[in-house]
Amino acid sequence: MSEIRIWYRSGGRKELADLQPPERETNYPEPSMFGELPAYGFFIRHAKGIELHNVEVSFAEDESRPPFLLQDVSGVTFDHVSARRLSSVAAFVLLRNVTDFTVHDCKGVADTHIDRADQKKF
Repeated sequence: MSEIRIWYRSGGRKELADLQPPERETNYPEPSMFGELPAYGFFIRHAKGIELHNVEVSFAEDESRPPFLLQDVSGVTFDHVSARRLSSVAAFVLLRNVTDFTVHDCKGVADTHIDRADQKKF
């Protein structure tokens, strides 16, 4: 995905960051089928080969959820990505089996490569 700008009205509470959305593997994916999500920008789960380039996410009201939460993801690259966040909130939350994760030229986050993470926030 590239050249994307998303601005949310938002105002998500911190408790939402701990949500575990249902799997619903047999349903067609509709935007409202999971309800509120643990990330305000991108919640990526059970995916391989994800690339985000020149993507920006932001909000109008204070947002207590992280912009990006990844779970069971392999081969993901964030390149030139910008995400507004409160100083107390991590930019990236990696949970359960995230492998080959790369951040490059992202505002406020040092260039990073992680071979494997089961739980990491930064």
